[in-house]
Amino acid sequence: MFIQKSSLQFIRLPLSMPVRTANGRLSEFKSLILSLSSSAGTGKSEAPITLFPEEDFEYLAGVIEEKILPLLDGQSFSDTQALRDKLGKWARHAVIYPLVEMAWFDLQAQEKGKSLCQLLGAERLSQQVFTSLDEPEADRDGIPDANEFLDRVQKFYRAGYVHLELKIRPGWDVAMVREVRQENPTASFHIDFEGALSPLNYDILFRMRDFFPFMFEQPFPVDELVEDAELQKMLQCPLCLDESVSTTGKTAAALKLESTKLVKINPLRAGGFERAKEILELCKEAGVECWISSPLSTGVAVRSNLAFSCLDGFTGPFEYYDLMEYFAPDVLKDVEMPPELTLDEEQTLRIE
Repeated sequence: MFIQKSSLQFIRLPLSMPVRTANGRLSEFKSLILSLSSSAGTGKSEAPITLFPEEDFEYLAGVIEEKILPLLDGQSFSDTQALRDKLGKWARHAVIYPLVEMAWFDLQAQEKGKSLCQLLGAERLSQQVFTSLDEPEADRDGIPDANEFLDRVQKFYRAGYVHLELKIRPGWDVAMVREVRQENPTASFHIDFEGALSPLNYDILFRMRDFFPFMFEQPFPVDELVEDAELQKMLQCPLCLDESVSTTGKTAAALKLESTKLVKINPLRAGGFERAKEILELCKEAGVECWISSPLSTGVAVRSNLAFSCLDGFTGPFEYYDLMEYFAPDVLKDVEMPPELTLDEEQTLRIE
């Protein structure tokens, strides 16, 4: 496949509502969007800072502009091995290679007159959605507004979201989960620890177990697979691994140790579509469910993740973020938006 031209868009947008990651608080959203063009159209991929909060995006943008784009312009690539050969040492980079590979697949789909979903081997599906809620900003006395948070929980359930992810922070834990369950006795939600637990504070998790969350996500730091396995033995509720299963090797180790009963996969973090499919196949062989991981991003990444989530093996709702919740409308005028949600006959929101 011949690439006539490649380009990079470096997006920087002020957040109207701060976003927290395991690496800290974000007041500005950054994202890299790679475009590969041919006579058939333009293939795109996206790397948002919410997926790689530890990366220096200014540095990455400079490397891609100066080193990567010249390697792609005016070149033909028959397969992903040809891409890796051309990229050389950059084919081992955790962001650069999957960004190029996923844009190449998107362009290939257009060359073949197919949707990205079809090219990956799936049929387009209508999926239910969930979103993530974090601790609200503190007031002047340094206290988060619990009532405001509970109002947001109710708003999303009423709107048609079938499930919520609740982020745990120091001091924002058991009491919050208790209140959510008391106000929503039959609702589905899970708890995301973002690797904040240690064997010294297991008690927090066990106290939350009494409120019947659907699962506990990423309780320990990414490399603590043995601790995950020991904890999973003590629980009927599934442990879900996300950041811990970013490669096929790590996923195979987690499955062998029985560290998890549910895996969240993001194709970009996994190293591209091909490697993400390998992780998905490992999980299917082990009888472990998979959900898509799709953090806050523009519509470019949402479209890629949505196509990948149509593959056989994914069982959960799609992770979705309404950009109007996080950005002022005027800053989104030149941004590709995610697909709009629709309400089905049961008043459940869906994306396709």
